[in-house]
Amino acid sequence: MLDAYDLSGIGVVADVGGGNASNLVGILRRYPRMRGLRFDLPHVVERAEENLHAAELSDRCRLAGGDFFKSIQVEADAYLLRHIIHDWDDERAGLILRKLGRPMPEGAKLLVVEYILPPGDRPSFGKLLDLNMLLLPGGVARTEEEFRRLFEGAGFRLARIVPTQGDLSVVEGLRVTE
Repeated sequence: MLDAYDLSGIGVVADVGGGNASNLVGILRRYPRMRGLRFDLPHVVERAEENLHAAELSDRCRLAGGDFFKSIQVEADAYLLRHIIHDWDDERAGLILRKLGRPMPEGAKLLVVEYILPPGDRPSFGKLLDLNMLLLPGGVARTEEEFRRLFEGAGFRLARIVPTQGDLSVVEGLRVTE
């Protein structure tokens, strides 16, 4: 992801639901002037704190605990959700995005890192993941058009999709202001 998507100019990146903070560690190492914000369930944030401390990045990262279905009260220039949205059906995924959009300052970016399902019957690892998501947590992998509709329903505009060297893509969204 870091080789495909340029985060230059981002002052603060919020890693929402990022588990042990390994993605945030990679980002902060690549961009030494950037600050990080880690948002996850309180017991998960504690594990992330250990990893940030071990990486000597604690001084550049603030930790916040909470539930993204209830409220996401963090302010950043970019909000990263890596392998989060595919865990949920459109209703729950849309709820997460709406909660996220409320505290977003104007001009902030939404960065959803997921598999983008290709149209038609072409084989794709994402389609296998889609079957797993349907069976296990009840989530879904999405096509570009499905992401566009999901974003629009949550108050975002799909700005672009940046493919990575692997199977993942960065789906960039901007909050629609009225």
